[in-house]
Amino acid sequence: MKKFQQGVSYFLIIAVSVGVWGVFAGSSLMDGLEDEALRWRYLARGELQSTAPIIYVDLDAETVSYMGDRPWDRREFAVLCAALLGPGQARVVGIDIILSKFGAGALLDVERARRGDAFLGSVVEAFPEQIVLAAAYTGIQSSFLEEFGYLPLIRQGLGDPETAPFPEAPSFPIIKENVGRLALVNVDEGLTAGTVPYYVPAFVRVVGPRFSLHLIDGAKRHFEAVLNQPDVIIDGDRVKLIDADGWSPISMTMHHEQTFYSLGLEMFLAAHGLSESAVTIESGYLNIEREGVAFRRIPLVSEQSMEVNWFEAWPASSSETRISMQAVLRQVHALAEAERLGDSASVEELEAWFTRFKDKVIFLGPVDPLLEDIAPTPFNREPVPKVGLHANIYRTIESEAYVRRAGMAETMVILSLLTLFVSLFVLRSGWTRGISVVALFAYIAVTFFVFSKFHYVLPLLAPVGAATMAAVFCGLLKLGSEEWQRRRIKTLFGAYVSPELVEQMVEAQQNPQLGGVESEITALFSDVVDFSALSEELSPERLVALMNEYLGAMTEVFQAQSGTLDKYIGDAIVTMFGMPVWTEDHAARACLSALKMQERHTQLRKQWAASGKWPKSVSRMRTRIGINTGLAVIGNMGSEMRFNYTMMGDSVNLAARCESGAKQYGVYTMITEDTLRAALATGLELRYRMLDRVIVKGRNQAVVIYELWEDSICSESSSRCKQAYEAALELYFKGEWGAALSGFEDAAEHEPGKAYAPTTPSEVLASRCREYLETGGPTSWKGAFQLESK
Repeated sequence: MKKFQQGVSYFLIIAVSVGVWGVFAGSSLMDGLEDEALRWRYLARGELQSTAPIIYVDLDAETVSYMGDRPWDRREFAVLCAALLGPGQARVVGIDIILSKFGAGALLDVERARRGDAFLGSVVEAFPEQIVLAAAYTGIQSSFLEEFGYLPLIRQGLGDPETAPFPEAPSFPIIKENVGRLALVNVDEGLTAGTVPYYVPAFVRVVGPRFSLHLIDGAKRHFEAVLNQPDVIIDGDRVKLIDADGWSPISMTMHHEQTFYSLGLEMFLAAHGLSESAVTIESGYLNIEREGVAFRRIPLVSEQSMEVNWFEAWPASSSETRISMQAVLRQVHALAEAERLGDSASVEELEAWFTRFKDKVIFLGPVDPLLEDIAPTPFNREPVPKVGLHANIYRTIESEAYVRRAGMAETMVILSLLTLFVSLFVLRSGWTRGISVVALFAYIAVTFFVFSKFHYVLPLLAPVGAATMAAVFCGLLKLGSEEWQRRRIKTLFGAYVSPELVEQMVEAQQNPQLGGVESEITALFSDVVDFSALSEELSPERLVALMNEYLGAMTEVFQAQSGTLDKYIGDAIVTMFGMPVWTEDHAARACLSALKMQERHTQLRKQWAASGKWPKSVSRMRTRIGINTGLAVIGNMGSEMRFNYTMMGDSVNLAARCESGAKQYGVYTMITEDTLRAALATGLELRYRMLDRVIVKGRNQAVVIYELWEDSICSESSSRCKQAYEAALELYFKGEWGAALSGFEDAAEHEPGKAYAPTTPSEVLASRCREYLETGGPTSWKGAFQLESK
């Protein structure tokens, strides 16, 4: 009887576990957690390669500054599209910005806006199948139909195209009755449970007079200045705008059947030369035909939406797939000016620049966070521009890598079988209990594998939760001992959680030990220039406040690149990259940290100067950085009573020498050849120049040193300086002092740091050449300069 009762109890535990987690799986309670679990699978899978030739044109802060405050002149968008599709020969351009009347604002210059709209309309008319304009259901009330622009979703009973509202969209003269492609940029927020957008409405149908009235409303506003008492007249199946003088600037068919596709889908159609007639929707699929043959078959969710397969994270601004809209516009204006002047060489050069857009699919969207069109992705915790969502929709369709999910029936079968299997092995004795844990992890691994290989989403949390719940309670019931319960819970937690190092030592009753390991790392030393003079000028309290702000900002920068703080030494910072957590690209991370530290310090100087609270010496404060890569000993070092986790070795000393040696050359970021080579090997793009070949104090072997340039340094002058300087440096290494002197003097004219640095590398090397011309140079010259000071 006891066994029977236990059996019933086990059965009830399993049944309750399956029932509870089945309810969770069938409700929206776990949607957010399941989306987070899906994000783990994306991270485990990694980014996918795609053949989609996508380029992002960014409406960034520089572009906003260039175009001015809203409302933006739409002429700029027209010029951009004409250039990308004309000399650029792009395949299609999609604009993820709603160019509607609601973006006008109170500061609108009406005449300028009309001219801009008309010009954009002429460009759309010139490229009617290659420009896709954004539309969206924003909830704004239509001025001509007095209805609110809600998203008409079929699953909510709002899918009747006869009653569906018209979205906020561009109007006449940007688009016309049969000219212009519109696409939706909405996210299906009802299906998207978390913060990461996974679903978009694939299509929305609107049937009736709304499109015509939308265009008539736009025409009425456009011709407002020249119309005498305008009125909208419906004549049979046509509608027209007419004034009291009988002039009618626009007339069109009253009834239209309009289908709005998601931006990524519409751009896919445009890129492949397809129109709306190529699309049919049936049996939960959106079918696309080309030349009468099935081309794509897109699965729909809830009869209308589609799920994005996130191929990649939002690319860095330095990526080849991103370019600022402002940069393109400047090239457009430069090309126009060159053509006006008849400068054929410049025209040819600028046209060659535009070839980067040939046959590309261009997504133009706002990337400035202030424009608030941002959201996280599975690869980006911090919100990034939403235009990437539509680009990944395009990639999903292009690669036919559609995400599919298990239905409720499949979920319950999986949940029941896994729970039963795990529970049965928990009830067994001995080592076979471990099979239950193996089964759980095996199922988790299967969910990750199936998603990575087949883009299929198996339920994760509900089956694992039900199996774990049943396993725990069945185990507790079987063993029945409070002490066993404590050990069992601890074992279960230990199986799922990786305790920190301190916890390991506490559990093992181990004390920290002295010692270290040898590993290749990158060491970074930074120091504030002329800190002693600065400290004499400020009171101790103000100095502490200043340094806390400075050190905090610098620490945030290098920690963002996985740098480990070794120590603060007054105003100096000692940092290591590559330990205690190994990263293959530690040299690249160190270089990026140095550049971003300089950029952050520039921001701080501007902030301090603007506050008016600090003396001028603070706003002129600069950071000097030295970096080297090599073997070092890393670990706990010190006495038995007190020690630090630190690094030591010849490579660390060389990094410190680079920081102090940078002063002799008048530069602020000096790195060694080993660091540069390792950073470039990761594919990182850096701006740099060779400085010298030196022998630092305490070493016999020469080392080649380089200067890193941040993005704020003028690329044109720095390029000229680098070319002249490195050419002179080759002569200098050969001992040709006179020729080298001439080259360094030429390079000095283009030194990017001559406006603020006490000296420059060109001046230093030129002075050295003059000295060698007088003295005859060092005996047994081997092309390496001996640095005397540390």
